[in-house]
Parts: sequence; structure tokens; C-alpha cells
Amino acid sequence: MKLFLTITIAVTVFSSLAQGRGISPLIDTRVIGGSDVPEGAIPFQVSIQTTFGEHICGGSIISPEWILTAAHCLEWPQQYLKIVTGTVNWTKPDAEYLVQDVKIHCLYNKPMYHNDIALIKLSKPIVYNEKTQPVELATSNTLKEGDRLTLSGWGSIKLWGRTPDILQSADLDYMDHDKCSSAVKKAQWLGTGHICTDTKNGKGSCHNDSGGPLYDAVNKVLVGIVNWGEPCAVGYPDVFASVAYYHDWILTNMAGSGSC
Repeated sequence: MKLFLTITIAVTVFSSLAQGRGISPLIDTRVIGGSDVPEGAIPFQVSIQTTFGEHICGGSIISPEWILTAAHCLEWPQQYLKIVTGTVNWTKPDAEYLVQDVKIHCLYNKPMYHNDIALIKLSKPIVYNEKTQPVELATSNTLKEGDRLTLSGWGSIKLWGRTPDILQSADLDYMDHDKCSSAVKKAQWLGTGHICTDTKNGKGSCHNDSGGPLYDAVNKVLVGIVNWGEPCAVGYPDVFASVAYYHDWILTNMAGSGSC
């Protein structure tokens, strides 16, 4: 089941607008089995929120004007989105930025659950400081079975639980693609543009982690974007968009020359 966004928004006008545009409620994710992140420890993590102050997804700073996230996080009208940076408490932003444009992969969900990647262009450049910094992108996938990776997000601490205020992180084990294909419930949802982590140790993503980072702390690069899985950390792999696989797509679309 996809880690889409199940968002309850108290503002009636916003809910009505979303329904009017045919936006489906999406299932999302959080970090299960994680721990509080110290202030400034993951400075590239952002909270994607509605302008009404509801956290809906995670994302990563990759340049002063660009945020990398999942395509399914951007099914809300962009004029009702903002980006919160520089904090581990999503309710207490260090800075906020409005959205100027979004770029969603043209083959998103073609086939189903594939190409779930998107870029957000901000209305003004991010001001960097000790708590707000960009992350380097992986250019190739050199990961091996069992390599340790770090997932972070503000997702629920249990299935359908509330979103915690403080950013959570958990160390996960990379899972080989062939092994992942035999372990997921829907192998047809797994493509060459995905990478996987093992959740058998009770750690993984859950509601509202979607779009957030999977980080290789050894090589100091972003390797994945939370896409989908069986919520929450129940023994099936978590699945991420591979940053290395989509590296060229990211760069060409940031440069304005992307054809997809």
C-alpha cells in the first residue's frame, strides 16, 4: 500500500478546493522505531506544509531554490504549499518559503507506483545557516546488501498515529533489488528506479514521511526519497526513489531543459 498522504485539514475551504480538483486522499508515512533528531543534525530536511500550517510531507534541500521530494506529495495546489526549513520541530520554523513552481516526472505512476519524484522551486532562495544546508546527490548506486542508511521524517510513531512535533530518524539496512522484488507484496510496483530497505528490525517509514530523505552518512549523499511500502515497519521492505537513477532528470529539470 502506497505511503500516500492521509491529511485531515480543519479548514473547510481548503478541503472543498481539494475535492473540487479531484485530488485523492493519499497514504503517507512516518519513521517507526526512530529517535529524536538533535537540532541541526539533518540540516537538509524540510517540512512540506499547507499554508494553513499542516505538515504533509518531507523533502530535501538540494540548492538554494530547489527542494527534492516525491511526486505524490504535490497533488495539492501549489499556491497552498509552503516549505519550512531549519528546524527539528515542524511547528516552529526557522524560515518559511512559498512555492513558485513544481516539476513532476512526466511518467509519474506510469506504470503504477513508478517515477514518484518531483522538484519544488521556491519563490526566493533559501538562506543557509548552521541549521539549514543542502545535501549532495548520489550519482551512482554503489550500495551493498546490509549497508546502513538513515531515514528521517515527521511521520507517525505507529500506524495511523499522530504526527510527532520533533523530527525522527532511524538507521535502516539497504536491501538488494532482487531480494526486495521477492519480498514486497506487489513486485510489479517495484522498478529499476527504486531502492529498498529492510524493516524486519521494526524500523521504517509510516504516515507523513513521504518525500523525505534516505541518507548515506558514510558517503554523505542523498540516496533515496520515500515512495511506498506496507505501513508501518511490519516486515516488508520500504521502497524509495533512487536519487542516482534520477540524477540526470533532477539536474536537467533544475536547469530548465528537462523534457520530462
